Amino acid sequence: MVRLEPTQQAHRFVQLILRRRLMRDVGPEQLRMTLAQLLTVGVKGWHGVKLNQSDSNTSSHSIALSVQVPSENLLVYFIFNAYWEPLDFELPPLHKGDGGSWHRWIDTYLDSPQDIVAWETAPMVPSHTYKTGARSVVALCAKLTGTEPH
Repeated sequence: MVRLEPTQQAHRFVQLILRRRLMRDVGPEQLRMTLAQLLTVGVKGWHGVKLNQSDSNTSSHSIALSVQVPSENLLVYFIFNAYWEPLDFELPPLHKGDGGSWHRWIDTYLDSPQDIVAWETAPMVPSHTYKTGARSVVALCAKLTGTEPH
């Protein structure tokens, strides 16, 4: 495997973010929401390492945000770990009948090229928890078949 220089890694990372954004100019993707719209209309839940238990005290070093958009049949889970140690975050359960599973799109702790992958090929997360590396950001997504909020 060819090892990319740090500037090449950053360039590749931004290219993949932009590629996902540019998909919005293709057919059905034009109807998709921007991140700002997703956060405005989505059903949001704040979490810590435990579901529904956000730690908002002044010494907290981590937080997670789940956003479900029923009209998109999409559930997104953002994890922000500012702590200097790895942390295990509980993931929202995907109910039977959802037909979905969690997929890792972004994990800034991982080395390139695993830090961000093409949206369409994001690897499945096989567990009910996700171990984040120290000082990292993670974006997971799940495509759902139902539209009931979780």
